[in-house]
Amino acid sequence: MIDFFTYVDEQAQELDPRQPWKTHYALSTILFLVFTSQLAGIECWKEMEDFIEMNEDTLGHYVDLSNGCPSHDTLERVMGLVNQDRLKELKSKLEQSASDLPSLQKLIAIDGKTIRGNRNKNQSPTHIVTAYNAENKISLSQVAVDDKSNEITAIPRLLRTIDIRKGIVTIDAMGTQTEIVDEIIKGKGDYCLAVKGNQGTLYDDISLYFSDVNFLEKLEQKGQHCQTIEKARGQIETRDYWISTNVNWLRQPHPKWKNLRGIGMTRNTIEKDSSVSQETRYFIFSFKGTVETFAHCVRGHWSVESLHWLLDVVYREDHNQTLNKNAAFNLNLLRKMCLYFLKVMSFPKKDLSYRRKQRYISVHLEDYLEQLFGKRG
Repeated sequence: MIDFFTYVDEQAQELDPRQPWKTHYALSTILFLVFTSQLAGIECWKEMEDFIEMNEDTLGHYVDLSNGCPSHDTLERVMGLVNQDRLKELKSKLEQSASDLPSLQKLIAIDGKTIRGNRNKNQSPTHIVTAYNAENKISLSQVAVDDKSNEITAIPRLLRTIDIRKGIVTIDAMGTQTEIVDEIIKGKGDYCLAVKGNQGTLYDDISLYFSDVNFLEKLEQKGQHCQTIEKARGQIETRDYWISTNVNWLRQPHPKWKNLRGIGMTRNTIEKDSSVSQETRYFIFSFKGTVETFAHCVRGHWSVESLHWLLDVVYREDHNQTLNKNAAFNLNLLRKMCLYFLKVMSFPKKDLSYRRKQRYISVHLEDYLEQLFGKRG
């Protein structure tokens, strides 16, 4: 069980900027109702209002609804006022309280996502960069990208909000910047960063280095190569990984990459029917580890992509038209928290999709609220 109400009440002053004498609903009430609605798969504010009204008796055991059920306008307005930094801290505490796992694991995947339905003629859509614990499947923190900026300036801000000590930070090619590497090293973490053509001569040097077939064979003989083969959906996918820690030659023309200890290459080969396709990618890294560590970093990075995919598939986030950027940010936080709890909660059947789990909760709301919050009322 999670002690939701204690956590919210302890931080109420920092979370809630409203004047107490003007409020009809405690912040814990609003957050609980929105969280519960999202947990049951309710996607928009008007549907939340309907869901709360249809389940007023059950929800009234947990929060004070003596003033009636809040309207959709009230729900959205209050969520737009909540301090997003304090809400991030609340989310972390609640997820950690439901898990025996440590708060930080080895791999921290960073990636951005745009909430496309949030745009109109007067504002660009909200773009949120998330740091994701790839092993525990928990989003560690997130920041919104300023309207006139991009991920490159947002990522250092994000890194400063989390403990990256003894962690390996993975970022796609956009985040392969010397300033971001400096921030990771300052935080006593390591990095594994993708390198593409936008890095100019760095990309050219690494790709040329790995282009020699005889050299790749030597790496294999030294144990600096590994391969995985997967068969699924009528295709065979072979993933090859190579690393080289001989980078003295690379440090000289590229001295700004701090703590550079190795470079890597991946080659994905997909065979389907009679066709074969290949994709080759290059990386730089700072950790002391084996080629298996490198493979784990590369594969693990896609967990944050999976999170963003789930937000669109399970919650249709790209279609949500919450225009208030703070409300959209906070709603994104609660959705991520819901995805985590949907993963760890108990259901009567195994291997249920997130959508099916939401249906169970919406139909048997009392049982699942008791599982999360204990019996009330």
